[in-house]
Amino acid sequence: MLKKNEKGFTLAESLLSLMIMAMLAAFILPFMVQMTSQSKALWDKQRGMRILYEEGEKRWNERRDFHVVYNEAGEMYDISWETTKAAACLEVSQQEICIKEQ
Repeated sequence: MLKKNEKGFTLAESLLSLMIMAMLAAFILPFMVQMTSQSKALWDKQRGMRILYEEGEKRWNERRDFHVVYNEAGEMYDISWETTKAAACLEVSQQEICIKEQ
């Protein structure tokens, strides 16, 4: 039995705060999963563009088409350059990105 000067939370207050935290988690968790997948996709794209730049820099003076497949950090990077179209293409995670010369 509680004395008059002892304070604490009632069962209703505890359940209410627990319910609010559960509702917040239900809304935040899917958002966090989506942000994580978008972050991974952007990271893969950035890494692929870096590899494309480095490979293009190595082969710039050759002036001929090339096709290279990299396997870095468990991801496959398919890089190609076509001189006739003046386009560089990068394929990573089933997503293709092409850059054309202006």
